[in-house]
Amino acid sequence: MGGILTSLNTSYTGLQANQLMVDVTGNNISNASDEFYSRQRVISSPEKPIIRGNNVSYGRGVDVQSIQRIHNEFVFERYARAAQDFNFADTEFNFLRETSSMFPDIDGVGIYNDMKEYFNAWKDIAKNPKDPAQKQVLAERAKILTNNLHDTRQKLTTLQSKASEDLEVRIKEVNEIGAQIAQINREIKEMEDKNIQKRANTLRDRRDQLEFNLRELIGANVFKNNLISQERVNADSVDFDDGYVLNIGKGLNIVDGGDFHPLVLEKDNNANHLNRVYIQGYDFKKTEITDKLTMGKVGALIELYNDGHNGTKVGKLQSYINALDSFAKGFIEASNSIYAQSASNSIQSEKLELMANEALKDTKYNIKNGNFDLIVYNTDGKEMVKKTIIVNDTTTMRDIVKQINANTDDNQDNNLQNDFDDYFKAFFDDSTKQFVIQPKKPSEGFFISLKDNGTNFTGALGINPLFIGNDARTIELDYQYQKNSTSIRSWMAPVAGNFDVANMMQQMQYENIEFYDKKSDIKKMKLSEFYQLTAGNIATQAQSAQTTLDTKKAVLETTKKEHLAISQVSIDEEMVNLIKFQGGYAANAKVITTIDKMIDTLLGIKQ
Repeated sequence: MGGILTSLNTSYTGLQANQLMVDVTGNNISNASDEFYSRQRVISSPEKPIIRGNNVSYGRGVDVQSIQRIHNEFVFERYARAAQDFNFADTEFNFLRETSSMFPDIDGVGIYNDMKEYFNAWKDIAKNPKDPAQKQVLAERAKILTNNLHDTRQKLTTLQSKASEDLEVRIKEVNEIGAQIAQINREIKEMEDKNIQKRANTLRDRRDQLEFNLRELIGANVFKNNLISQERVNADSVDFDDGYVLNIGKGLNIVDGGDFHPLVLEKDNNANHLNRVYIQGYDFKKTEITDKLTMGKVGALIELYNDGHNGTKVGKLQSYINALDSFAKGFIEASNSIYAQSASNSIQSEKLELMANEALKDTKYNIKNGNFDLIVYNTDGKEMVKKTIIVNDTTTMRDIVKQINANTDDNQDNNLQNDFDDYFKAFFDDSTKQFVIQPKKPSEGFFISLKDNGTNFTGALGINPLFIGNDARTIELDYQYQKNSTSIRSWMAPVAGNFDVANMMQQMQYENIEFYDKKSDIKKMKLSEFYQLTAGNIATQAQSAQTTLDTKKAVLETTKKEHLAISQVSIDEEMVNLIKFQGGYAANAKVITTIDKMIDTLLGIKQ
């Protein structure tokens, strides 16, 4: 049965509850500027009433059940996912914007302009083939073009390495954050008790912030068991779980409750020394997951720099490098194919990566079925003999040499003393790995040229090349022409006034030539078309990345407002609550004072 002391206790519980509400409100106000602080509310309910007689019951005050943070896990999930999408788009755009600046579309600047100036130099030689100054200009224009190709490719590879190095920093952050989340999970498990609604609100806010930061970095999916609604504190609030799993890369758990599985990087196991990502399990064994990371800053960096190592996907920067290499390779092979038609005293290829008995179609060189002609000129530039060499699916370098050296009636005049094998002899062996055709009697001064008829034999193998190398990194004007530009040959037949090669060289810019990264994927188009297609794709992707970034930014701002509308502290609302709780505290204090006077009166009566 209750009495005056019960009444005193009733007001005392109200005093304590309002004091706690003031404390919580003060804490809300103190953390109002913290984005990841979730405002808190005291959850209370009436104490179990006292029953008097058969039909009378009256309350015993207020019971404080818990302090809950106002947090909606589903809205926070949308916010975090928007943040990881935004960071992916932002990282990608920053790199693509820098890449697009390497391919300026301005008159007088860039590879496209250097290429036009190079072909104009050939045009000037065709007009005045005897002027050595024109050949010097040509050599300078060729060097400017090749240097620009070198520089542009180097800038791309530097940017690729920069993205790989940036990944190292991001993965280190991921490991630090993941370890902290696992530690917080262990602390939450120790502190919380679902049965008595004991909550570690501060730890949960801290975990949300770390989780948000980790998702910005690498993207993730978070799974929490037994989420419950908090309808009494806020209709939109959903919080409190007793299970936690965070995974990345389409189902790879890196945080499982209190356990964390770190990520490991390796870059010395591939030619370009670009970082590969591995996850380390309980047994310390590593599994590569590079291709599986597709979200956040890390996903964007990998999508940019990945070079296709071990059959993995090729990133955007690597695709630009491949396109620039294809451009350079197509230019080299087309130029050398034409230049090989210029008669010289002997023929020699670059050092080749093939064996004498290896079928040409099975090598890395883009050699097709067909034929090419070997033509011998005398000192007056008169054609002496032509020999046709056949290339098919099984042709080897040994077969080529055998056909060239064969004693055949090439002039079809029944005279076996004036055929190709009487003037020149071919060689190729597995030690030197060079294809050579030398005169049998050098003192007689005969000339030889090689005209290709669709096999790409001369261009692919670098026969008497004008340009050496096989990509944008290695392309160079042949060293002999760098030292002595006057030795550049503009003729087909070695006679005065012949500038057929110069004409064919300048005409090459208007012809379709072959561009390829792999022999199975060959594109035929003009040099200018291929370059403009490559530069256009880069500019288009940069513009598309900017559009995507603007969209993701708008989504992020919207979801952030939605999240903050639920969890953020409102100073105005908290000030109103503070006045209300202060009034409740004062009212309960007044009740206690009144009861105290009642007790004094009661004691006075007793005396």
